[in-house]
Amino acid sequence: MSISTVVQKGSSAYVYNEKKQTSCILSLGSAKLCGFSSTFVCVQRASTLYVYDEKGRTLSTISIGSGEFHSCAVTINIKRGSTLYMYDEKGRSKGTRIA
Repeated sequence: MSISTVVQKGSSAYVYNEKKQTSCILSLGSAKLCGFSSTFVCVQRASTLYVYDEKGRTLSTISIGSGEFHSCAVTINIKRGSTLYMYDEKGRSKGTRIA
């Protein structure tokens, strides 16, 4: 099943499928819920982006370094300076472009 929405309640992120059932609950603590697509959820802890599937399993970790999370949809985008670095949900590079 795919992810239809993710809702942050306190220090947890509730991941819902298209049947509006809870697929998993991610403990955020002091982490930041960054965004989601139909297949993954992005959570930032310090300078690392964690990518989870609909069951809460870690798909990948992506170092943000001195950059900043930009967006996630089809690709996960990290902006470092004037360059946008694009990754898939497994953390594999999908290229760059000038932001």
